Amino acid sequence: MRHNPEFSGDYAHRPVLWREVLDFVSRSSIGGEGLMIDATLGEGGHSELLLVAFPGISIIAFERDPDILDVARVRLKKFGERIQFINDNFSRMASYLAAKEGQVGHMLFDFGISSFHYEKSGRGFAYSVDERLDMRLDGFSGHDAEHIVNTYREKELADLIYRYGEERWSRRIAAAICREREKNPIRTTSALAELVLKAIPARFHVRNIHPATRVFQALRIEVNDELGSIRTAMKDFWRFMAPGGRMIAISFHSLEDRIVKDAFRRLARGCVCDSEMKHCRCLNEPFIKILTKKPVMAGMEELQENSRSRSAKMRACERLSGGVPSGI
Repeated sequence: MRHNPEFSGDYAHRPVLWREVLDFVSRSSIGGEGLMIDATLGEGGHSELLLVAFPGISIIAFERDPDILDVARVRLKKFGERIQFINDNFSRMASYLAAKEGQVGHMLFDFGISSFHYEKSGRGFAYSVDERLDMRLDGFSGHDAEHIVNTYREKELADLIYRYGEERWSRRIAAAICREREKNPIRTTSALAELVLKAIPARFHVRNIHPATRVFQALRIEVNDELGSIRTAMKDFWRFMAPGGRMIAISFHSLEDRIVKDAFRRLARGCVCDSEMKHCRCLNEPFIKILTKKPVMAGMEELQENSRSRSAKMRACERLSGGVPSGI
């Protein structure tokens, strides 16, 4: 199924792998009908394409950031009651969808953060703009990045930068942060970026990639518990899918992709517990069929249109007709 949509309005974020998303939906046994969950609405790019391409689809959309949700509401107002908006983290979707078990035709996750947050939120996601170190996706809950940078112990900082940023110079960076904050609190993106730049020897700087990129990624993940949210959602999503329904997940770094891949493998083996496989007492009847042996990547046409798509990886699965284990 081929689509050539016009992307409406002047929006910061362009949806990635949109051709592949539409194709996976159109080729399912359910097709472009019924209820769909857009778990990561953002500015509404994917939802707009889906609602235009499939007149028989209605969407329940989750978005944790009230500011970007307002943008999406305006963009998608023309679709009226075909789309319902929920201002919450997708990790809590189970509390909203309890009455929808087995009724969802398709579900879409587009992890990471929107270009809106980098370019328009003013919350310190980008090292290229001098802003306060906040990085909260919803703008108000939990500790912000400034708190983490100025209060975490040196080992805690080094561990999270290494674990979530996969940064080899994590210990050196954490030590530099702790030395600096003894003199003055680190409050802005430019102050942190400059620290990281000096902490990593110049000969190890990667061309066209700022040395602070991985540090900012690690802080953002920690502030918003992004990986914890994904783990929760990957445990819950299959309960709501109708037989033949498809779940699509788009990741932007290896940590996200690994969680999705591992969840798919467990569900395809019939496991929904947290035990090691040798201790699993689940039904051992597959709940899903994996549709992507390897992650789907952007083609040349999209890479030329949208540079952000170069790091995107898509995995998809289909709900089988197996039952739900009692007591789980």
